[in-house]
Amino acid sequence: MSNYRRVLLAVISISAGVFAIVVANFFGAFELSLLNSTLGIRQRNAALTFAIMIAFFIYANQFLYHRCLYCLNEFLTKYPNEMSHKELKLKLTSGINFGLRYSWVTGILFTILYITSEKLVSSTDYLAWYLSFLGIFFWRYAFLTLYTVLFITWFVISHFLNEKLVDLFGIERFEHLSDLVISNAIVSAVSLSLIPLFWLGTVVPVIDRVIVAVIFLVLIVYLFRPIHKVQKNISKKKALAVERINHSIKSLFSSSGHSNRRLTDDPVRLRKLSSLISSKQQIANVSELAIDIPQGMKTLAIALSVPASWAIGALIDGYLELLVKSSSFI
Repeated sequence: MSNYRRVLLAVISISAGVFAIVVANFFGAFELSLLNSTLGIRQRNAALTFAIMIAFFIYANQFLYHRCLYCLNEFLTKYPNEMSHKELKLKLTSGINFGLRYSWVTGILFTILYITSEKLVSSTDYLAWYLSFLGIFFWRYAFLTLYTVLFITWFVISHFLNEKLVDLFGIERFEHLSDLVISNAIVSAVSLSLIPLFWLGTVVPVIDRVIVAVIFLVLIVYLFRPIHKVQKNISKKKALAVERINHSIKSLFSSSGHSNRRLTDDPVRLRKLSSLISSKQQIANVSELAIDIPQGMKTLAIALSVPASWAIGALIDGYLELLVKSSSFI
């Protein structure tokens, strides 16, 4: 994605979020009188969170697609026989379009379920109806983002991580796949980190936090499966290579028993032993993880993002509560 398109997409995303907040404000979503009731607090939180997350999802979905296309194209320059760039774009676009079609169905279904469960069919609350309308876009983009990261992960595992491609001394070739995995994980972590905005000013049941934490953990474990699969294949190949070297060393010492000369007096066998030991050391030093130090720091940040968002949410919640109390004395 060019810098121009990236900036344009950011402007469109932010504009959509700002527009959603302005309209919500028109319907009274941010009036202080709403904070006197649990329903009013929920409506304020929904108006704010829907706008922020829709804006983020609009940007994130385009970012995920173009990031995936770039990383996999770079990967294919090292393995040109696996798939052509044209075939890659066709398969990737076809898979993403499937999610685009069914994301609208998901958004509408979830909104209908919400309207019926909250008995809004006969309601004259315009704010509630507007939030239900926003909910269509929220659930649509939430489903699409989740589908996209899962599809990209499945696509990478299915097409580019067969055992023959994982070379014992070529792990640096998987650098772009590692970048792609981390990009997907960052988008997922940021998405889940925004969920505490729904909880501002409310008492959050422990079970809700547990559910979000478990979803985050399961999602991250799946998104990092490509890196785990590379590590597993390299570990297997290292073990086989070391086993063959140990067998060769053992054979070398066994052959010395049938010779009149000691191993230390045989320069040919001594050189072979030195070569085998050197090869074994070289194989032992091969890294099994397709993640370097900067990528490792990003991975750590991802792991801490959700708990950090809860802490930040608590600070914001305290500030808003103080603001409301101050305004009540005016």
